[in-house]
Amino acid sequence: MMERPIFSTEIAINGLNLKNRFVMCSMVTNYAAGNGEVTDELIRYHEERARGGCALNMLEATYISREGNSYFRGVGISDDYHIPGLKRLTDAVHACGGKIGVQLQHGGRTARPAVNGQPMLLVSCIPGITAVEESREMTADDIHRLVESYRRATVRAMAAGFDAVEIHAAHGYLLAQFLSPHTNRRTDDYGGSPENRLRFPMEVMDAVREAAGPEYPVIVRLSVEEFVEPGITLESAAEAARMFVEHGADALSVSVGTTETNCYTIPPSCIAPGWNAERAAAIGQAVGHRVPVIVAGRINNVETAERILENGQADIIGMGRALYADPSFPAKALAGEDGRIRPCVACNEGCVGAMARCEPTSCAVNPRAGYEHRYPFVPAKKLKKVLVVGGGIAGMYAAETAARRGHSVTLWERANRLGGLLNIAAIPPHKALYRDLIQSFSVRLAELKVAVKLNMDAVAKDIAAFGAEEVLIATGSVPFTPLQVQGVAPIYAEDVLKGAQTGRNVVILGGGLVGCETAEFLAVRGKSVTVIELRDEVAADMEVRSRRLLLERLADLGVTCLVKTQVCAVDAGASITVVNPFGRKRVLSGADSIISAFGYRSNTELYEELEERGVFSRRIGDCLSASNVRLAMRNALETAYSL
Repeated sequence: MMERPIFSTEIAINGLNLKNRFVMCSMVTNYAAGNGEVTDELIRYHEERARGGCALNMLEATYISREGNSYFRGVGISDDYHIPGLKRLTDAVHACGGKIGVQLQHGGRTARPAVNGQPMLLVSCIPGITAVEESREMTADDIHRLVESYRRATVRAMAAGFDAVEIHAAHGYLLAQFLSPHTNRRTDDYGGSPENRLRFPMEVMDAVREAAGPEYPVIVRLSVEEFVEPGITLESAAEAARMFVEHGADALSVSVGTTETNCYTIPPSCIAPGWNAERAAAIGQAVGHRVPVIVAGRINNVETAERILENGQADIIGMGRALYADPSFPAKALAGEDGRIRPCVACNEGCVGAMARCEPTSCAVNPRAGYEHRYPFVPAKKLKKVLVVGGGIAGMYAAETAARRGHSVTLWERANRLGGLLNIAAIPPHKALYRDLIQSFSVRLAELKVAVKLNMDAVAKDIAAFGAEEVLIATGSVPFTPLQVQGVAPIYAEDVLKGAQTGRNVVILGGGLVGCETAEFLAVRGKSVTVIELRDEVAADMEVRSRRLLLERLADLGVTCLVKTQVCAVDAGASITVVNPFGRKRVLSGADSIISAFGYRSNTELYEELEERGVFSRRIGDCLSASNVRLAMRNALETAYSL
């Protein structure tokens, strides 16, 4: 272990001294009450990250006016009745040794009339970009009213005990909509020239600065590139940054993206770690390094954070998803305990995927995130001898959870290494982080003194003889082959990923996540690939941001995707009979290799054998229901915690 003083160096944002260089960025949780008030689950979530070593927690996009709420259960600071709950939150974080700020937000075109009961306010009405229904263009009176709303929200933030406010002028929200020529087509004093587009954001900045006073920290978050034409560019963002600093901003938080390009705001694993570092450096240079610069964007490992600080590209590291995955990332990084960190794999399934589903957010690799109030790690009422059979994702997490509750845990795995299907999931392009996830489990299981036995091909009589009080069966799942393919011995997708050879022309039957990732794996190796999918879309089971970029890559690689197409028969000569969306049959020939990617079914053989012997056990993960990492780990947590 090696301590890293570069992380532990204190830094000040105006009158606020931060104990280290880690800040928790705002990420929407959907944990608030329907009226925007703080709930206990939101408090427990922030407590956990404050205890984990963050110097500053930033409360998520918090609406300053009711019609600006963009989320199903967004947090509010629009009315005085919000103050008591916000005060409970700040008191809780302070009691854990942390600091907390609040992000002041108005959604503009991203607001939710169905939740707010009011029309969304538009900077400009633009066909194809802004909504036609339940919306109206902002008047000068609206603008003046909202400037006052930002001022009053700042007063409330100080009354509630927040240590800083952050003006949200990024990610396609209202202030960014004024800054961007993509969304600002106004012809009055608030549109047209760059100076006019800056007018409303500067009026907000001035109002917040006046309300806050000279020593209270005011941070501004900016999208420094929007990746749309015309839109905010690094050059125009640099000028906006200079203006914000001239008007009193004490720090700048650098991000990217807008509504149409939000896949870059919370980027999936195909985007390089720390990819906004050079942009942050440019903003720091543009403002003459007069204020600290915070940078975010796939900073999910210690090496990336260290490199950014050492290179002087930013002054503070902003993290969102990495702290969902491991709330103690900062403390572990500060102590040089990198191997104990549970890595974010940038799958987006539990965090922004849940947000899009209007569900409370969590984390695929840390299902306790957001549920800390429900699953505190306190000793179980009765400590037991527990046997977990299967060392895949569900088995490993169940073993870890049970051990943290004080149980004596043994884990049997039939292979010579832990991980199960995660070892396969780590093979396609951009998925190597799953290997790091497996390694982090190995470290934590050893730390918790879980007895891990590899090369253990468990049978019912051995399990019965072991004498465990609780047996969890995590034998996973096996590839599924439908009737029309049986008899032709297709190659399974996982065999291809493990190295099975294919011909030049490949047809993949099944266009879900596995099929599409296998298609990319083969296409980058020069194969000609066709994917056949029964549903309306390929990769329909993927989180939308990750899916968008995957489909772009498949298109660039020349992968052919046939959707709404049913496979009727496959003969020994590799001819495939399909039915197209119009009910017409045709035969596809010329395939050198046919790959089955129809999915998986639960492997329940051992569980059924135990049932026959009268040995009580519980199925977890894919053994219970073949699904994905997020659902397998959620089930493992719930089951292991109940022991």
